[in-house]
Amino acid sequence: MLSFDELSLDQIKAGYIESNDELICIFCERKYKVGQIYKIGENLYDAHTAVKQHMIDEHNHVLGELLELDKKSLSMSDVQKRMISYFASKKTDKEIAEITHTTLSTVRQQRYQLKEKARQAKVFLAIYELSEDVNDFKAYIDIHQSATMVDDRYLTTLKEERDILDKLFDSLEPLKLNRLPAKQKQKVVVLKRISEQFDIDKEYTEKEVNAIIESIYDEYVTVRRYMIEYGFLKRTDDGTKYWKP
Repeated sequence: MLSFDELSLDQIKAGYIESNDELICIFCERKYKVGQIYKIGENLYDAHTAVKQHMIDEHNHVLGELLELDKKSLSMSDVQKRMISYFASKKTDKEIAEITHTTLSTVRQQRYQLKEKARQAKVFLAIYELSEDVNDFKAYIDIHQSATMVDDRYLTTLKEERDILDKLFDSLEPLKLNRLPAKQKQKVVVLKRISEQFDIDKEYTEKEVNAIIESIYDEYVTVRRYMIEYGFLKRTDDGTKYWKP
């Protein structure tokens, strides 16, 4: 049996995975080649139909196989598993009450509890997956308040920022840029990191600014111009004083 840790919810529900043009049963790992025809009984099936028929014939449907898992995997009691089976077979609440020798209200209460358990599991799954993805999906790098024009160039996630820094800097300590990117979004990330070498509101001469940037990248004049253009540095009209706002 394949490890459920590596499977998506849709793959578990389907009962098989698709890999390299093969459909593989997650329970017994039987393989069906896409494009091949399979004879089951008197009928001929393509791979997708064949693996679905396999689930019915060999595993009592995916649901039946899943209900056979141990309690640790399912976190369900035997009573809950039986009730799921009854509900799946489309038995009425009255029929289930007769089979289980319980009252109609008891069956309805169990049905409600299972629905509530499913709802809670769905919300929990959403919360857990968001907790893993939030930095990559929602968290964007901060926009400096002196940005001259805020647009799509600043819609960069923290993960994207890390990838850009890893790609464009040979070293982050000390800071060493290997090339100045042409893409605007990457340029913003690079300039932001370089600007961190300057103290806020401290006045610098042009010579001091050049020395700081040149220690990071040889083309200091180009970088200095971009830092002014993007608002990472300010300067007086005569260019004698620079500062990081």
